[in-house]
Amino acid sequence: MDADVETLERALEAVKARSTRALANEESYLARIKELERMNRALVTQVASLPGVGSREFGEGRLAPNNDRGGVTVEANTGFATHDPPGNGSREGSPSRRHHRTPSYKTLRDKTNRLSVERVELRELAGVVGLGGNQSNQTPSLDSPNGTSDNNGSTTNTVDTDVSQLANTFATQSVSTSSLETVDPKFDDEVVTRPRMHFKREDSDASLFGNGENTSNSKLPEKKAPFQLLLCNDDGCEVHTPEDRAIRRTQIGTPHSQFAWLAPPKNVLIVKKPNDKNTTSALVEVVRILQKKNITPWVEPAVHWETGVGVTWQLDDDPRLDKKIDFIICLGGDGTILWVSNLFPKAVPPVISFAMGSLGFLTAFDEFELGTAIDDVVRGEFFFTPRSRLCAYVVDANGVEESAGDTQVCLNEIVVDRGASAALVDLDVNIDGNPMTKVLADGILISTPTGSTAYSLAAGGSMVHPGVSGVLFVPICPHTLSFRPLVLPDTSVLTITVPESARVEPVASFDGKKQRTLRRGESLVVKGWRYPVPAICKAGETKDWFKAVKNSLLWNVRGATQKAQQGN
Repeated sequence: MDADVETLERALEAVKARSTRALANEESYLARIKELERMNRALVTQVASLPGVGSREFGEGRLAPNNDRGGVTVEANTGFATHDPPGNGSREGSPSRRHHRTPSYKTLRDKTNRLSVERVELRELAGVVGLGGNQSNQTPSLDSPNGTSDNNGSTTNTVDTDVSQLANTFATQSVSTSSLETVDPKFDDEVVTRPRMHFKREDSDASLFGNGENTSNSKLPEKKAPFQLLLCNDDGCEVHTPEDRAIRRTQIGTPHSQFAWLAPPKNVLIVKKPNDKNTTSALVEVVRILQKKNITPWVEPAVHWETGVGVTWQLDDDPRLDKKIDFIICLGGDGTILWVSNLFPKAVPPVISFAMGSLGFLTAFDEFELGTAIDDVVRGEFFFTPRSRLCAYVVDANGVEESAGDTQVCLNEIVVDRGASAALVDLDVNIDGNPMTKVLADGILISTPTGSTAYSLAAGGSMVHPGVSGVLFVPICPHTLSFRPLVLPDTSVLTITVPESARVEPVASFDGKKQRTLRRGESLVVKGWRYPVPAICKAGETKDWFKAVKNSLLWNVRGATQKAQQGN
């Protein structure tokens, strides 16, 4: 009874602490929003006062030049300017804007997530706030961006002194588009225009399928009742109040992320299989390339003892590689990347892998691309795929978790099987604390999308794209016809318990390396890990994955194609 009371008290304290953190996060979030709004208003005012800002720069439906050297594109009927980075016109992940084509669903959807840009006359705005007293004797001066000029030619810095008042008034003004199109051209050189950015997302459904209002009826229906959403994850909770009273989820436009250095990289870890002659010569070449770029090459102690190149650390020391290494170069096969995941149980630097093994499903680059690929990474011109990982720990029969040092992190899969025994395993599986199923089989495996093309594929599981946020639950030779593999959300927490009546004590293995016997009454808790492995892409996440599926696994490959239809 005392133990239960203590457990409840600890749970209550944890809830209180989490609520306190959530409140602090919310207050910090609101304060940051206010600060950003203030900075935006001040920035808008400064842009308006710059010389040479003409009214034609923000015209609706106008297109500015856009070529391979980079430029600005203003899409028709949107009023939004998009900046294309230099040299990325044809590169995957950085698509350039195309015009004069039929709008697709994705094109229409993207337009609803953009910022609208309006323009306003500074003279009208100055008249509203009353800058400088007598407005009839003052006009905006392009030669004096921080002030106004009177009839005598003197300049007063009234814009800087009234920035707050001007910005607040400007933020509340509503300028119609029709009034902007009727501006007399003779005033163009006297009008200073500015962009007004609304950080407010429009309803995607309204922009795609109409605004939903009945224009034939003057009496519009009443709006829905407002509501709040409490969004929680492992980092805390956030209260969100949708202004348009619509529940939506974040949609990702590109399936991978772009990387850019804010400072040049200084330390690089080179990982290779020890005593492997095929990768030793490539290692020497990589070290030479990095030293020419004033980058320190690091290698593991065993590799340093074998080759004598690079910088290493002592075996007994904790090198804290995640705090020192900028990116990683893998020379080998898929097992080399699994070893990198083992070296970095927490944060992993970007990983570029060169195919020098047998299968090479996870290695996107070839050996002859060493020089050019490393140059691109050093410049920061690359995209990466965040390959998700799993973490697992054991809880004893009393519900006590093992020490934190026994937590296992896996890139491929976690397998619980019968080991050396010939009998079936008996397991009870819970998901998020709720009973899920009982397993009578040779075992089960919990796999990431990266591991879906490994043991999971051999056990009958589906191949899953690495961009999918999911976890695979695959039985191994189940003693039932209806036990099919599942794909679960990566937020699920799976608890695999060995009942006291089990005939066999199963063995848990992690990425096929470390093993641990599960005793009767013990449970293995598996959930998603917050630190992925950022694998650098060669041609894009999707293109790299399908190339590996076809070339390495011969997915949907036929010996011959179908004959073409013959004419009558």
